Amino acid sequence: MKKPVLVAFVTLFAALTAFAQKITVVTEEYPPYNYLDGATKKIVGLSTEVVEEAFRRAKIEYQISMYPWARAYQVAQDDPNVAIYSIGRSQKREALFKWVDVIAPYNVYLYRLKGRTDIKATDLGGLKSLRIGAVREDVRAQYLDKEGVKMDLVTEDGINAKKLAADRIDLFPIDEMGQVALYKREGLDPASVVKVLKLEALSSGLYLAFSKKTSDDFVNRSKKALQEMQKDGTIDKIKAKYLK
Repeated sequence: MKKPVLVAFVTLFAALTAFAQKITVVTEEYPPYNYLDGATKKIVGLSTEVVEEAFRRAKIEYQISMYPWARAYQVAQDDPNVAIYSIGRSQKREALFKWVDVIAPYNVYLYRLKGRTDIKATDLGGLKSLRIGAVREDVRAQYLDKEGVKMDLVTEDGINAKKLAADRIDLFPIDEMGQVALYKREGLDPASVVKVLKLEALSSGLYLAFSKKTSDDFVNRSKKALQEMQKDGTIDKIKAKYLK
């Protein structure tokens, strides 16, 4: 077999193998981006719709599973052919994954109870004496830990919302859209809390990423699909549904 033919055959075989593989997709319960619909028992949400449409266009077979964040985060580091969303991007995480692109907006604030007017913080230094709730292995917890902020770590934000309502913590970080959706899900009043401090370093968007042991072909096809969705307005249309 001549060399050019052999190279072409190997390239074709690699491409066909990649198309035949199924991607394991992991995420967490984090409305309105990704959450389990009580009626249909399906994983839905803003980010879920974006990811599913991107994979449809990229012709990628997949299966989505929902776990506590710490487990999803670990699976996406350890296993081959794994995608994870909605994940915040940071310096600490940069080398851990193959990053695709932003799939949803993300503006993070520290929230307090509306009645707790005694709680004031204009910078991270003002958090030292306060009780801060956060989710284990979440990008918000990783950032605050790096900044020397002590935290009370839990497995998911619903626990933080309830602990804040019971005055067991003073503040916890969450993004704007997530806060409203979370409080409605937990039967709490979204207006019962107010913003104290924006975490600018975290407010850059939520991403789709792949494990390091995943073929670049999946990454490139997903990236191309997301770019097309951005250009043709599909992502904006999906986002608009959740901003009502």
